[in-house]
Amino acid sequence: MTLQKFINSYEKFLKVILFIMMVALAVTVLLGVSFRFAGSALVWYDEVAAVQLAWITYYGSAYAALKGAHISVPSIFKAFPLGLRKIFFVLSKIVVYGFLILLAYYGYLVLTLITGETLVTLEWVPQTFVQSVIPIGSCLFMLSESLRIPEDYRNLVLQSTDIEQTGDI
Repeated sequence: MTLQKFINSYEKFLKVILFIMMVALAVTVLLGVSFRFAGSALVWYDEVAAVQLAWITYYGSAYAALKGAHISVPSIFKAFPLGLRKIFFVLSKIVVYGFLILLAYYGYLVLTLITGETLVTLEWVPQTFVQSVIPIGSCLFMLSESLRIPEDYRNLVLQSTDIEQTGDI
């Protein structure tokens, strides 16, 4: 399998996961509103919707990283000479990976601390499942960042395209 085929498969995977999560969130919100309107509010609605939104945020961040859609300032980056662009490119990746590694590590530590706890309104849903999105999302984000390195390097450092590209710096 070539790198481009893997990237396409990974992108499709993230899109499917995000689509399923967004549909599930829409169904949850519609159920919550409908039952509240009918006078029989669902006790679990708020907690579940908040968890779903957090999961969409983490998986969506990985997808945005894969597409190079996070906040950046490529025009300022491209104004530097080639030597400095190379240094800043490497430094930016070190900062991003450092943050994501810390997030994954401490997210995992949180999982070890909350073993045995459950959601308040749905006692059969373990908190470790809910909070697992932090280390998993961080690892997916790192994978997305890694897959973008060749394209970001070409666009930001070598300036091989006339199209304004985004990429985290």
